[in-house]
Amino acid sequence: MHDVLLRSYYLPIVLAGLWFGARGGLVTAAVVSVVFFPHALHGWHAPYTFVFRLIEILMYHVIGALTGVMSSRARLALIAEKDARLEREQAYDDLKAKTRLLFEMEEQLRRSERLAALGRMSAGLAHEIRNPLASIKTSAEMLEEKAGEEGNRSAPSRTVDLLQVLGEETDRLNRILTEFLRFARVEARQDDEAPAECIIGEVLAGTVSLVHQDMDAAGIVVDYDVEQLGVAVSVGEDHLRQVLLNLILNACDAMPEGGSIRVRLSGETAEALTLAIEDSGHGIARDVASSVFDPFFSTKEGGVGLGLSIVARLLEACGGSVKLDRSYTAGARFLVTLPRVAR
Repeated sequence: MHDVLLRSYYLPIVLAGLWFGARGGLVTAAVVSVVFFPHALHGWHAPYTFVFRLIEILMYHVIGALTGVMSSRARLALIAEKDARLEREQAYDDLKAKTRLLFEMEEQLRRSERLAALGRMSAGLAHEIRNPLASIKTSAEMLEEKAGEEGNRSAPSRTVDLLQVLGEETDRLNRILTEFLRFARVEARQDDEAPAECIIGEVLAGTVSLVHQDMDAAGIVVDYDVEQLGVAVSVGEDHLRQVLLNLILNACDAMPEGGSIRVRLSGETAEALTLAIEDSGHGIARDVASSVFDPFFSTKEGGVGLGLSIVARLLEACGGSVKLDRSYTAGARFLVTLPRVAR
C-alpha cells in the first residue's frame, strides 16, 4: 500500500505539467516533495532506503519538468498550426476578393467597349432615321387633318384610326431616337478641360422637384438629408442630374403601388464617395442582375433598355461608376461612386 501511494504522487505532477507547463510541473513537484519528505525519513535503519527516497523526490522534479516542457511544445505547435491555418484562410479570402475584383473589372471593361461602340453607331443611325421620321410624322398629321375635315365623307373612320396609330408610333420611335442620341452624346472629359463640380444635395433637390408631382400622385416619397449630401463632387451638374433622374424614375417604375426612395452617403475615401440609392420596390431578380447595365436590356414592357446604360456611361465618363448591390433584399439598391473635387 505504501508503494502504491508513493507512485500516486506522480499523478498531480503530470497533470500540473500538462495544464500549466514546466513551471507548474516543478512547483507541484516541490509541493509533493514537501508532503512526501516526512515519509522519506522513516526506514533509515534499512540500507540505502533514504537514498532511494531522495532519488524518488528527484524523479518528481524530473517528471514535472519533462511533462511541462513537452506540454508547452505541444501547445506551441497547436498555436503555430492554428496561426498557419488562419493565414491560409486569410490568403484564400484575399485571393477570392482579388479574383472577384478582377472579374468585375473585366466585366466593366467589356461593357465600356460595348457602350463605346454602340454610342458611335447610335449617333449616326439616329440622325439618319430622325429626318425621314419627321417627314412621316408631318405627313400623317396632314392626312389626319384632311380626313377629319368636316364635310369630307370619303375617308372612313378606319383610315382616321390608322393615321392616329401612325402618329403615335412615330412619336414612340422619336422618343427611342432621343434616348439613342442622349446615349451617344456622353463623352469623356478631356484632360485639358477644367473639371466640373457640383453639390450633390443641391442637384438631388432640383431633380426631385422635377418629378415630385408624379411621385406624389403615385404615393412615393424620397428621403434624403440635404446637409449630409452637401458635399462637392467632380461631376458636371447636368450629368449628375441625368444620373439621379434615371435612377429615381427606375425606382418609381418598380413601385407601382407606392413606396419610398432613400438617398444617402454609404462610404467615402479621400478620392471618392459612394452614394446609395435604395427603393422599397420588388427588387431585381438574381438571374438578370448581371445584365441591368447592358444596352437594350429591360424588364419593363415597352422599355428601351438604355436608361441604366446611360447612367453607367455618364459616370464612367467622369471617372465614377455604378453597380447593383445584390446583397440588398428589401428592394433595389444602386451604389454610385463619384470622384471628389481635387483640392
